[in-house]
Amino acid sequence: MTVASLPVAILFGASGGIGAACAHTFAAHGAIVCLSARRAEQLAAVGNSVRSAGGTVWTGAADVSQADQVQSVVNDVMAEYGRIDVVVDFAAVIGVLDRATWQLDHADWTAALATNMTGPFNILRATLPVMVAQGRGTILMASSPFGENVTPGMGAYAASRAGSHALVRQVAAELKNTGVGVCLVFPGMTDTAGLAAFRLARGGAGFAAPVVSAEVMAKLFVWAAMQEAWRINGAVLSWADPQVRNAALALGPR
Repeated sequence: MTVASLPVAILFGASGGIGAACAHTFAAHGAIVCLSARRAEQLAAVGNSVRSAGGTVWTGAADVSQADQVQSVVNDVMAEYGRIDVVVDFAAVIGVLDRATWQLDHADWTAALATNMTGPFNILRATLPVMVAQGRGTILMASSPFGENVTPGMGAYAASRAGSHALVRQVAAELKNTGVGVCLVFPGMTDTAGLAAFRLARGGAGFAAPVVSAEVMAKLFVWAAMQEAWRINGAVLSWADPQVRNAALALGPR
């Protein structure tokens, strides 16, 4: 198989955690991985690691809250490869927790919405014209059940996630019969720096759910990307769903 025939995947927020693990797993399953994140040095390190393992990698730093930077990544990937088959958004800001929402600083509120809600809009706005013109493509928005449920103290994080969920559902309805799909993906508790920071922010609180490695959780996203776009359009694919989890875990190593 030539490079030109490999699927092209853009992973936003790929400088660490599940995003970095997905860079390796997508590449191992035959994708050209185009990695983007705000942290340029960490992003370059992930790219070099995937390249050393034999993967085909492109990297470009961008902040998803900045529409021009997201568009630049998409333009550069199109110039290099001519198409985009899969997009995954891992970028997230948790912000201040365990404080009444009305007590949040305006800056904390704005930062959460900029990354967690405007970021997905910027990604959809930049990538969907390409995918709709192609007549194919899958967009996976990594998110959290906190956007579906009311949990005191989750403040701007939960509100911004709820807004992004409504955005995804709205766009999914508009994508009907295009061959393109967008869905939400809820990973489970994963052993990452992000989870450690979340626990620290909540006073070291533990969780009943088991914690798995980022490498294991990456299978959820690769499995989701392998599904027919129209079948998962508008869906929520959650690690907490035994059927979804078992299907992802059945994904063989490459």
